[in-house]
Amino acid sequence: MAINIVKPGDRVRVHYTTYSHDDCVIETSQNREPMIFIAGAGEVVDGVDRAVVGMKLGEQKRVPVMPEQAFGYRDSRWHQTAPRSGLPDRVAEGDQIAARIGDQTLHVWVRAYQEEEAALDANHPLAGETLVYELKVVGIGQQGPADSIFG
Repeated sequence: MAINIVKPGDRVRVHYTTYSHDDCVIETSQNREPMIFIAGAGEVVDGVDRAVVGMKLGEQKRVPVMPEQAFGYRDSRWHQTAPRSGLPDRVAEGDQIAARIGDQTLHVWVRAYQEEEAALDANHPLAGETLVYELKVVGIGQQGPADSIFG
């Protein structure tokens, strides 16, 4: 029996394009495999997770996604400075590095690199941004191994 409408718990295949607020493409799945996730399971940003529920197979739509349903708001507590001597060699502005704080490893971005210190940011690069997602459902299956449900 074919499944034609996405319900929570369905494994879905979705082609997507993510746009910034000024309509610039940030990322797209065009020319590669679609994203596969379980609808309503929190495997993707909340705005996309919610938007696919109720979509039909083959349906395409654009949905605005506010920061609280995407990558959250920027948090100034996640901005720190660190001595350059404690960073790996050949690190440059814009690089992402793993930083160990106590027993936790965080992935941080090098925002500024000065002579003695570097400004680090653990916020997601898209935190605080309202995004627009263009979604197209290209497969719907029941939860299970991905290779056994889309045939």
